[in-house]
Amino acid sequence: MMIPSIDAGNSRFKCDVADVAGNPKLITNRFGEPFTPSAVFFAPDGEIIVGTEAINAGFVEPSRLVVNWKRAMGTDEPLYTADDGTVYHAMDILAILLKDAKDNIEAKTGQVVNEVVITVPANYTDLQKQQTIDAAQKVGMKVLTLPHEPTAAALGNELYKQSNSTALVYDLGGGTFDVSIVQTKGNVFDIIATGGDPNIGGRDFNDRISEKLLEEFESVNGFRPSEDNHAIFFQEMSQKIEQLKISLSVQAQSQVVLFCQGKQLQMTVTREQFNSWVRDIAEKTIQKTRQVIEDANLDISQIDEIYAVGGGSMMPIVVELLEELICKKISKRCEPHSAAAFGGILSGRLEKQHRGEKYTIGNVVLPAPTTIVHEILSHTIGVLTVNEDNNEVCSEILSKKTPVPSIQTKVFQLGQPNQTEVIIKVLEGEDGKDAGDCLTLGHFELNGLPPRPDMIGRIEVTFSLDNNGLLTAKARDIASGKEEQMQIDYDIKAKQADAA
Repeated sequence: MMIPSIDAGNSRFKCDVADVAGNPKLITNRFGEPFTPSAVFFAPDGEIIVGTEAINAGFVEPSRLVVNWKRAMGTDEPLYTADDGTVYHAMDILAILLKDAKDNIEAKTGQVVNEVVITVPANYTDLQKQQTIDAAQKVGMKVLTLPHEPTAAALGNELYKQSNSTALVYDLGGGTFDVSIVQTKGNVFDIIATGGDPNIGGRDFNDRISEKLLEEFESVNGFRPSEDNHAIFFQEMSQKIEQLKISLSVQAQSQVVLFCQGKQLQMTVTREQFNSWVRDIAEKTIQKTRQVIEDANLDISQIDEIYAVGGGSMMPIVVELLEELICKKISKRCEPHSAAAFGGILSGRLEKQHRGEKYTIGNVVLPAPTTIVHEILSHTIGVLTVNEDNNEVCSEILSKKTPVPSIQTKVFQLGQPNQTEVIIKVLEGEDGKDAGDCLTLGHFELNGLPPRPDMIGRIEVTFSLDNNGLLTAKARDIASGKEEQMQIDYDIKAKQADAA
């Protein structure tokens, strides 16, 4: 049985399997490409096309192409409505991409894939992780573990072999940005701080460049192409922007040529000009990076290495600002594109060891890894309460940087005398923060409480995190002993509204 590692990126899918020595091995797709573009095209005849073919088909009918889906995970935002009325959300798009990856791995290895490791952003919410698990299950794969992308990237770059080292992992993907501080002491691999921004990614840089090219096109030709009327132009411009980013990472200037309705833009873009266009976006990631270093209670001089991963990390402006902040060069040992998928292999082996199960490749049983990984929670989770000023706020139960797995309990009093039920709203936000400014994760209920006139502390709420950082909740009425294990009812629409 094969247990692949899949880096399910907003822009690209990368897949790895373990060889008989337990080392990660890249699996190319059926076209021999080292990655598959994270694109899905819904053909008029009902066929669903994935990857490079999907992008090519999108040039003809862009309205049938779905890209940039990852930020919509955990929401009910419709990304595509098929001719038969079927509505596809981000989880459905992920399931399609995972099915393609599964089929490709099975075809390449000749083995059945029933279990999988999928890397996810460190700032993913509980709901987004659960939807990732559900998407895999939908196509016949059980998720073994969901390692955070910066953690997996550090493992993939073999940081665990650098004893007594502190590294910063800067991960700028197509849709999200993560940064983590990792310390190694002997065979122990500690994540001591993590952060980032789920709303910063390579697509934001692309959007800015797109706006600048459109402004120049309008200045030269007297009209501005629109997505509604010139969809093919926008598809071509998107590809030209990707080419531009790659070119300017190795040379000082590059040419961009665009055509629309018989009009042409031929423009030389210098690296300096490109940097000026996107500097403010890059600086936001540096601000987040500085905050994570502060959260780790470290001085910048204590960072031994910088690992820059994800396609966006290769942009010269990012390299310049990151090296300026840390006062060190980015590690040349770092593999920016496939590190997370590589590290997912070791994460899978570690999870099997944790469960007391054997990790096999064919008939070969691999030895248990000696590395010990300590992951942490990337955000504070609590419940909605009313403070002394009668304002609804978040009351912390699991603080940011809580070890994963973990379990924490807190006791709350009822809001009214003789209350017989309570609705517990789960929030993501710092302790004491206005509930309206927090992200609502979901809610659960405790019913049938015996009425009592006093409002002393009597509702005991317990939050538990499993190895994937997935949340389960339990509530107990101390006065009566009534206890229930709760399944959180996720507020998908509320999450979407909070994220807007």
